[in-house]
Amino acid sequence: MADLNTSSNKSLSLLYLREDRIKNSLNNFFEVHRLFEKEILSQLENETLGVADIRCLLIININPGITFNQLLKSLDIRKQSLNRVLRILVKENYIIQKINTEDARKKNLFITDKANKVLNETIKPLINKLSKSYVKSGANSVHGFNQVVNFLTEQS
Repeated sequence: MADLNTSSNKSLSLLYLREDRIKNSLNNFFEVHRLFEKEILSQLENETLGVADIRCLLIININPGITFNQLLKSLDIRKQSLNRVLRILVKENYIIQKINTEDARKKNLFITDKANKVLNETIKPLINKLSKSYVKSGANSVHGFNQVVNFLTEQS
């Protein structure tokens, strides 16, 4: 009898792996992406920047001194596309490039005060929404969500 209870509990605990639930989760990721993009675009109405620019600035903000190749890998875009974005961001004084002290062929990327201001204003509503959602969900949910996202990004 113990075996039946164990397998029954195990099958109940794996209900979240049903295909319909996984499809629903996938759809939720798409919905969150749409929501974030819409929120960012509404904050950028008076700016010449786009969602890709904000993502680039955010990654550099999180990783000050990141190199071009590291940023390229993180964004998973073509070298030509990143060059175009960086050229504009440097020209408009959003990013500073400094020659790497260990390897003069590399440049480290940093955001400027101007970029920091625009970035903070743009993502503040999203940070507030995420914070409220995290509080409502609880620490275990936040930890579980972050684990799922980390596992997904490690697989790609």
